[in-house]
Amino acid sequence: MDTFISLHLNWCYNYGYVLLIAAAACLSLALYHEARGEPYVGKLMVARVIFNRIESPRWPSSMCNVITQDRQFSFYRNNKTPKPRDEVAWVKAQELAVRIINNPEILPYTDADHYHTVNVKPVWRRKLHRIVRVGQHIFYSYDRPVAIKTSIRPKSRKD
Repeated sequence: MDTFISLHLNWCYNYGYVLLIAAAACLSLALYHEARGEPYVGKLMVARVIFNRIESPRWPSSMCNVITQDRQFSFYRNNKTPKPRDEVAWVKAQELAVRIINNPEILPYTDADHYHTVNVKPVWRRKLHRIVRVGQHIFYSYDRPVAIKTSIRPKSRKD
């Protein structure tokens, strides 16, 4: 498993090649370790949490700094990341990470900035607003969810 990320990044001219490679590598590791057994939308939700944290003043403003922040993600401990063992899942995580970095609009719209698996009950969850459960993860937000005020159904025509 010597391959890492086969990059086909569209944003290189805007953000710098090295930063994008690092961001894709960090996101790949997070997707692999945090969501490899989840359905596609579960993986996208995990990535959305990371992107929401990047955009929030509560967390660091770069992908790798959010992911490697102390005690935020269960796979990253003592400045170490376990080596991916499932080569198929690892390749899929890398491909999805590059797809997301090239087009963040594929991520679902949500304010979620925290999540945990259904197997644990962290104390911090009580201070947050539950958003949704997807697969084996429950997602939360500091912000109270706001209902959509307009209908998304098209108006019927009277012909």
